[in-house]
Amino acid sequence: MDSITSVITWGLCLVMGAPITLIALFHLLFPESAWSVYRRWGNLWGADPQKIAPDYKSSTAMRVVGIALLLGGLSICLIPKLLGH
Repeated sequence: MDSITSVITWGLCLVMGAPITLIALFHLLFPESAWSVYRRWGNLWGADPQKIAPDYKSSTAMRVVGIALLLGGLSICLIPKLLGH
């Protein structure tokens, strides 16, 4: 039973935590590119964020999103270590 728990916890880390961490690094390292992705999604819905708030500090916002995602992804990846697997 212990090996099944170990496989499940490490699987959660690899399936959920690792992609979240990679998305976080994208937001931290390339905030302008991340913002352009959000703008494209906004255009698909007919609401460009840059037109709604032209003075928006997008670089800072993308870095804050990156930090939040990084903390979330790393905390998911630390679950196996905390459980001792």
